[in-house]
Amino acid sequence: MTLVYLAGAWLLGVVAGAVAGVVWGPGVVAIGVAGLVAAALERRQQMALLGLLAAGLFAAGAIRYVDQRPPDQPGQQAGIARFNDDASLRFRALVTDEPELRGRSQRVRLSVREVFDDGRWQPATGGVLLRRGLFPRHHYGDLLELEGELETPPSFPDFDYRDYLARRGVVSLIAYPEVRTIATGQGERALAALHSVRGRLGDSLARTLPEPQAALAQGIFLGQRSAIPAGLTNDLNATGTSHLVAISGHNVSLVAALVISGLAWLIGRRQAALVALVAIAGYTALTGASPTVVRAAIMGSLFVLATLVGRPTSAATSIALAAAIMTGWDPLVIDDVSFQLSFAAIVGLVYLSPLLHTHGADLLRRWGIETDEGGVSAFLLESTALTAGAVAVTLPLIALYFGRISSVTFIANLLLVPAFPLILGSSALTAAAGALWEPLGQATAWLTWATLTYMIEVARFFADVPLASIDIDGFGAEHAAASYLALAGFAWWLSRRPHGVTALAPERSGTGVVFLRPVWLLAGGLAVAAAIAWWAALDSPSGRLTVSVLDIGQGDAILIETPDGRHVLVDGGPDGRAVAEALGDELPFWERTIDLVVLTHPQDDHLTGLIEVLARYEVRQVLATPLEADTAVYDAWRESILRRAIPYHEAAVGDSIDLGEGVRLEVLGPGAELLASGDVNDASLVLKLTWRDVSFLLTGDIEVEGEEALLRAEADVGAQVLKVPHHGSLTSTSPAFLRAVQPAVAVVSVGAENRFGHPSPTVLDRLGDSLLLRTDQHGTISISTDGERLWVEPERGR
Repeated sequence: MTLVYLAGAWLLGVVAGAVAGVVWGPGVVAIGVAGLVAAALERRQQMALLGLLAAGLFAAGAIRYVDQRPPDQPGQQAGIARFNDDASLRFRALVTDEPELRGRSQRVRLSVREVFDDGRWQPATGGVLLRRGLFPRHHYGDLLELEGELETPPSFPDFDYRDYLARRGVVSLIAYPEVRTIATGQGERALAALHSVRGRLGDSLARTLPEPQAALAQGIFLGQRSAIPAGLTNDLNATGTSHLVAISGHNVSLVAALVISGLAWLIGRRQAALVALVAIAGYTALTGASPTVVRAAIMGSLFVLATLVGRPTSAATSIALAAAIMTGWDPLVIDDVSFQLSFAAIVGLVYLSPLLHTHGADLLRRWGIETDEGGVSAFLLESTALTAGAVAVTLPLIALYFGRISSVTFIANLLLVPAFPLILGSSALTAAAGALWEPLGQATAWLTWATLTYMIEVARFFADVPLASIDIDGFGAEHAAASYLALAGFAWWLSRRPHGVTALAPERSGTGVVFLRPVWLLAGGLAVAAAIAWWAALDSPSGRLTVSVLDIGQGDAILIETPDGRHVLVDGGPDGRAVAEALGDELPFWERTIDLVVLTHPQDDHLTGLIEVLARYEVRQVLATPLEADTAVYDAWRESILRRAIPYHEAAVGDSIDLGEGVRLEVLGPGAELLASGDVNDASLVLKLTWRDVSFLLTGDIEVEGEEALLRAEADVGAQVLKVPHHGSLTSTSPAFLRAVQPAVAVVSVGAENRFGHPSPTVLDRLGDSLLLRTDQHGTISISTDGERLWVEPERGR
């Protein structure tokens, strides 16, 4: 236990440096005196040396932390940070990771190489976080030249963002500067290859799965959590299951434990542990071996090694030594919440879970239920023990840092943790299969969709339980310490209680209930997934024409589903993730084809999402306005069409497209005069969708001039359903135009609390004779018809 004591002294010193901010002299003296007193009492020289060495390590840990802590004042910083909050600066930097795509922007981590100072380029260092528009996209190894103002990351009352970034090597922020790519492929070849593989695997998941399943799979398998929708993230947080989509020691250890449990009956427990170690190493390499992932892998490997050794003292030594080495390399990691949660989870898995397992096995045996290794009862018991141990030991930290606890976390984790290896494994299978051959990925996606949907629905169900997430005000470090003392006392009490069986006894008893092995559980799950696939394959189109105005924020995206099952998407909104999620809600999960994509006009709030649609779906044809735009988004749109060789047609007045079963899509505008004017809004495509006696008028962003041009041309604009022009702007929807259309239903596509004040109250008054629906209030609005009647189905409200 000597290494445990010494490693513990170092860790306490690092903690002291973090808490006090200076070397904690009295503590050093106290530890040294304690060691000398113990030596005098025991008359052992070794104890004196141990006490002095522990005191020295304590002081060294505190000094190491204080030395590595970022300066309090920006002016004291070195490298690129010394230019923060000053005049505009030119510098060159390397993209060190794949960008995070968030809504309408991308965040790119940069490592500075040079700055232009005193009239010449000079070497410089430091990490910068760049925020800019979604296009053009950057990739690992791009060398950029930027010009703009650097900012010091802020510190908020409830979150020290500056410290958070500093622990990741980022000392400066820059938003929307001038950027020029001056070279590509400048990163390390091995890392570039890993990023390339990750990119292909992520694209494979996006093309074979709908949203939010694709984003969840990318988060679980590749650690790309920024893509997960906010609603699902909130559900996972409320149920205490968010750790399952974080590459943490908690997550890796749980997966390793369940892999060992699932394979032990087949190849033996030690061999299964070795397989788990190999899997952890491969997974670490695949995810890019970032510091967070490496820490998670170390923590997970410690759990596996403890399983191999089977001795608590050895496990304690391994955990303490590894934590000391990690904090020695980077003492600031002690402040990292994910590190603390990982460390706590490992302690719970190694110490508390076996005690719970042993006494749980005793209890089940009294009830006549055997827990022989390889049986379902053993698998479920170990899952329960692992879940309870990890949840109990991490709960005080969650309460301390997030100010809340989940009342449903145990039951939610109990339902999800045993299924997690199947969720992760199926996600990996679909990603790999789709990267090799897309049809193969789509074939495996049935099982993956089922497992991911199970996880999503469990999280949603328990998040809706009253008081699922309970806010805790005033829970401080002293409360967390008291909680851990209570947990330690509970574990000591369990360890002293007599028990009759050992954890996971390998011998099989001849009495009790007979259970199936986990492999039969897997076979049963595959059978259920096959049944779902068969049922879904029998599902047929409704026989109606359905037009859905999608809730994608401040923009337009309209999905048309024809009676014979064709799909047309008119515009894509301002956010690729939003339109992908909306399509995932509206289309069957196996439907990965869109027959026609229409771009009414090349503004970002109609165009940006279509680029993501081209990447995720097989688009068979594109119909677009002849009007072009000199923007990065438009350039990316045209490049994407050319790269995929999608048939492209410029719309003209009088064009008519047969969508089957008598459904026709006609182009009513714009005419040559409006196209020549150069006004992007009035040059929007105006489309009329007709089936039998029912028509839909889709107007893009035309304003009064565009409306008047349609009336002068005597276009047949009469329709039962009107997509209100330009999000309900006051510059559109004139009384004369409404008299010509005479809509029974009017739908406004608009973002909640948008900065433009859309829709205008005046326009809403003009629409008073129509059934009025708005996406900001009613969500996605689906209107279907049999050619004679209309069915209106808002996502929210009546």
